[in-house]
Amino acid sequence: MQRNLKVDIDASTWPGVGLQPSFPPTFISGKSSCVLNVPAMLLMIGYLTTPISATGVSLSEFWAWVRYLAAIAKQPDLSLTRSFWDLDAHQKTILSDDFGMGVPILWLHDKLSLVQVVDGRYFMQRIASSLGVTQARTAKRGPNKTPDFVAQDVLGMWHVIECKGTQSGAAFSLKQLGLKGPPAGGGVAQKLSIQFPPGYTGQRLVCGLSIDVEGGSGSVLKIVDPKPKEPFVLREQQMNLAQDAANRGVMARALRMAGFEVTAESVASPFGARPEDKRGRSSRAEAARKKITEERDERSREEIRGIISEGQSFSGDFRGREAVVMLPREVTLDGQSVRRVVIRPSVNREVLEEIRQQPSVEVLADKAGTIKWTSRIGQTMMEGQGRSATMRIGSIFRLDIDLEA
Repeated sequence: MQRNLKVDIDASTWPGVGLQPSFPPTFISGKSSCVLNVPAMLLMIGYLTTPISATGVSLSEFWAWVRYLAAIAKQPDLSLTRSFWDLDAHQKTILSDDFGMGVPILWLHDKLSLVQVVDGRYFMQRIASSLGVTQARTAKRGPNKTPDFVAQDVLGMWHVIECKGTQSGAAFSLKQLGLKGPPAGGGVAQKLSIQFPPGYTGQRLVCGLSIDVEGGSGSVLKIVDPKPKEPFVLREQQMNLAQDAANRGVMARALRMAGFEVTAESVASPFGARPEDKRGRSSRAEAARKKITEERDERSREEIRGIISEGQSFSGDFRGREAVVMLPREVTLDGQSVRRVVIRPSVNREVLEEIRQQPSVEVLADKAGTIKWTSRIGQTMMEGQGRSATMRIGSIFRLDIDLEA
């Protein structure tokens, strides 16, 4: 199940010869096209919309795999069916946001060889906590909004990515991308609220997906790299904080998807319920905080023990859950019927055993640390073939999806 996607990259927005970041050799300036695997795209949307740090059961990962399965039009170009195109404004906004994240990040995973992708807001919250900052630029909206994602590639370079999606046409998509200014607007004003030191700086991208309806000319992914203003600057000696935030974000999302809700919170927010929580300022406050995290760690250990002993085993020594979702009606894709979706998210058992020993790790989970599971977070691989797709994150996590008749 493949769909064609038009890609338009404005190379003139990069800084120029001899300046950083340089235009990526894997990018093609101007207009080109690529082929997207539909199950892989749905996997990526579901993965990215799963919260890193939250309490309670989340069904967000199933949203993409079930609801959007019927949204893909039959034509070769990536487009929406007329029924999904005619949704009310609120539902269209949700769909546009989800596709506007999943499609660009899936494309960038291949082009930039990304290893880790973490939410920009969580990334900033963890760094603020580690630096002892009381108020960081972690707004959800407006000019101080953090970028959607921070990502690290196989070479250790860090990329800042802002994603936009719309069904309102190419002109509105360009407006979302923003203008250089002054003043800067749209994605331009948001995408580099974080600046990495020399030797760590990757791409600074704003990606806009203009989603078309069936019968049209197909969806277009537009990518630019305009100059940002007033970034939050990270120094070289603070890069271990960046690595800690990325490692925790990736591990927590994998745990949450595989059914380890309490354990995910312990990993993402080691000092309390929120990523930015710190040790108590008084001995009394610290004792109360410690009691809460110790009780949570015990629930985490019980959660891991239960799934290891009674849960399902996948692909060797991975533990997780299998979800079989029966569709409310049969969906036909590429002439083949789909009546149910089978999803298998799972985490490496050795990683689970290590986390069970110490769920809330209060030291930095960076590469130089003593936390062994961090060394297992390798490159994220997406493989799609026919009606199936698989996502792997190093050797810590595996996620499979099968569309079945």
